[in-house]
Amino acid sequence: MKTKLIYIVVLLLSLTVKSQSLNDYLKIAIENNPELQAIQYSYQSSLEKINEVGSLPNTTISAGYFAQEVETRVGAQKVKISVSQQLPWFGTLNAKQESAKFYANAKLNDYDFAKRKLFLEVKTVYFELYELKEKELLVLENIEILKTFESLALNELENNRSTMVNVLKIRIEKNELMNQLNAIQEYSKTKKIAFNLMLNRDENSIVHVIEDVINLNSETLKKEQITNNPKIFQLDNLKSALGKSELATKKEGLPTIGIGLDYGFIQNRNVQDLTDNGKDIIMPMVSVSFPLFSKKYSSKQKQLRLEQKAIESRKTNTFNQLITLFEKAKSNLSNSKVSITTQIKNISEADSAKKVLLAAYETSKVDFEQLLEIQQLKLKFQLKKVASEKEYTTQKAIIEFLTNNN
Repeated sequence: MKTKLIYIVVLLLSLTVKSQSLNDYLKIAIENNPELQAIQYSYQSSLEKINEVGSLPNTTISAGYFAQEVETRVGAQKVKISVSQQLPWFGTLNAKQESAKFYANAKLNDYDFAKRKLFLEVKTVYFELYELKEKELLVLENIEILKTFESLALNELENNRSTMVNVLKIRIEKNELMNQLNAIQEYSKTKKIAFNLMLNRDENSIVHVIEDVINLNSETLKKEQITNNPKIFQLDNLKSALGKSELATKKEGLPTIGIGLDYGFIQNRNVQDLTDNGKDIIMPMVSVSFPLFSKKYSSKQKQLRLEQKAIESRKTNTFNQLITLFEKAKSNLSNSKVSITTQIKNISEADSAKKVLLAAYETSKVDFEQLLEIQQLKLKFQLKKVASEKEYTTQKAIIEFLTNNN
């Protein structure tokens, strides 16, 4: 009676506290998860990389003072200032920027995949907590039923319609259930700590698992949606980035154009009526740099082509692995659904058998051994049903992880 009272108090307290759904926990996980935050920072850094690779090389500015003046017709040269700028071949910087954009997109795909993975982990532990909660309720219910059986057996013992052996068997089974209840509660505490740490919050935060997580309606299992998995998109972006890098490398093997300007300061000559006396010198310049030894560029292009082929093979392997996971999850999902239906039927049959045994109490003595056996069978079916429900929801979460493009 004391255990039942404690359970009722806990239930009432849980109802007075604002509940949080699974979706609420998923939102908390997104906001608090340090891995997602790290990937987000890395993505922002990759966006800055686009500006870096799109910039021109440094502008060169130089100045010189003539220690020994060079005489010209209009005067002696005193100081010369030069400005020059190297310009890569047309389209080189654009190709580098495109490559950096694809790498940034690959980082974003990495974020999406990590988020899906986090969702799967949160859901998996949440469904495990659901299973533990349901098992705890079932064990508590069966303990109360065994207490009723014990009282009934003691009454029958007083009327010489039962033996002390029956009473002891019921007590032994009740003790076993108490031990099982303690194990479930301790394991539930551990799982709640793990769940809170997964949400990156205080490990002692209250976790509410109060909603019905089971929905046996027909699922939309579209294997084709696996092509929307972030891992596939990431490999596509990496391949495209390598393709743009190959193009940039090819352009780097072409001539580099340089433009510049020399400005010379000329000192006035002490000559009367000299045309352009002391006139400064302005000299625009153009230069071309030829990569005569371009083997390194062709070698780098070959490397990039081979890396693209490697990614293409990796993409095929990744897709096959995702398909395998999908088929396995789909099979497990179907098996779990059948198991749930089967256990519901078994529980119903056990209830019918129990009613028959209890009905015999009015005309003859109770067969406590059979009654206890039926109750044990019913609990076994109930626990298997809960385990199958947990398995069903977990496999459904795996399929969402593989196919959901939201």
